[in-house]
Amino acid sequence: MSLPMNLPPEVQRPEGETEYPFHRLMRRSQNYRWWKPLAFTGTGIGFFAAALVIAIVVMVVALLANPLTWNAENPDEAPNAFLMNPDLNMASAADFSITMASLIIMIPAVYLAYLLLGPKPVGLLLSVAGKLRWRWFGRAIGISALLFAVYFALNFGLSALGIGESAPVPASSIPTDPLFYALLVILLTPFQCAAEELVFRGAFMQVIGSWLKHPLFAILLPVPFFAIGHLYDIWGLLDVSVFAIAAGYLTWRTGGLEAAIAMHIINNTFLFLLGAIGVVDLNATESNPLSLVFSICFTALMTFVLVKLAAKHNIARTAGPLPAVVPSPMLQPWQMNQPPMNPNQAYWAPPAYQAGTPQGVSRDPAVAPPTSPTADFPDRQSPDS
Repeated sequence: MSLPMNLPPEVQRPEGETEYPFHRLMRRSQNYRWWKPLAFTGTGIGFFAAALVIAIVVMVVALLANPLTWNAENPDEAPNAFLMNPDLNMASAADFSITMASLIIMIPAVYLAYLLLGPKPVGLLLSVAGKLRWRWFGRAIGISALLFAVYFALNFGLSALGIGESAPVPASSIPTDPLFYALLVILLTPFQCAAEELVFRGAFMQVIGSWLKHPLFAILLPVPFFAIGHLYDIWGLLDVSVFAIAAGYLTWRTGGLEAAIAMHIINNTFLFLLGAIGVVDLNATESNPLSLVFSICFTALMTFVLVKLAAKHNIARTAGPLPAVVPSPMLQPWQMNQPPMNPNQAYWAPPAYQAGTPQGVSRDPAVAPPTSPTADFPDRQSPDS
């Protein structure tokens, strides 16, 4: 009869679902509790508020240390002029940079909150694979860039024919230094888009999905929070809402944020670069029903193409359950490949020898017999010889 220490270890398996789509990944953790998504949300907001305060303090100190702040002849040309003007001018390099930075700091805020209270690994905030799937992200960037190029070319062609013609761009909405502005766009826009997707399609979807299983709740409920951050009229807000729904659907359907981030980056980068050369009004807040219809059709086409591309390359949509947890074996000072010869012997004692067994020879085949003192030196005489 084997002792309890020689029994095979008990395998602990997680209970619940066997497959976890992206919006249900918080449920995949064995430490999940219903209140943890609330704690995660509050912690993320706290980190963001702290980062925002630090950024504001650093910005004010930098302005006060700048001699131009005090010596500018025209107050409107002073570096701190944007602090006095309640209206943002997105054609200004300073206003653009501050706006982008205020959104980019959401990345460390949500990351740290997820690291503390989310499932492990922290890469589950990005995809069901627990990391950013770079190859899939690159494909999504490429196809998004191609489709957006065709879309804007079609828009300009229709405008040239007088269909959907827009008002001319005012001089105040054209950057004074287009090359520098374009450089800022290329450097900052990808991080701004990634930050928004991490929050609204990553964190929000997983928080809602931890309580409500159907994906529609996780896709639709974050949309109003995303839309109110954009200062547009009703047609522009509807356009933004359609984009948010498409990004949420892509996140759920492809099992990660890569496609949504790619579509978001290409959309914003194209718009800002066109604004840098004065083709698009960077401060426009009004739209029209015709532009909304064109945008909805294009967003639907983009979503369809990305879903088909993901299916073609077998992009994972779900994560399996946590692997079985095998307890660590009990530490033992002696090898226990076989049961002890004496059932009453303590588990920590050395192997016992039975009568008839030569001294120094173990009955346990895993224990090698000791070597003779002269085995390695045949010329050396034994002390008894």
